[in-house]
Amino acid sequence: MVKSTDGSTVYIRVHDQSGKEYICPLDALKDPKDCTEEELKNCLDFASEAFTDEEVMAIIKSEFHKD
Repeated sequence: MVKSTDGSTVYIRVHDQSGKEYICPLDALKDPKDCTEEELKNCLDFASEAFTDEEVMAIIKSEFHKD
């Protein structure tokens, strides 16, 4: 995981195709051109297809509280 100079995880803001904004660890991002067919098959265009807003917020909060 990419860490800042103080040891905390580096996050980046991302938007799904509907414009909904999320944050995720920087090293979780991957260029679609570098993905396998299997990875692309499991890729969603809209985060809302997989999670509710409450679930996304719970995931984000749990990432911030990891040691």
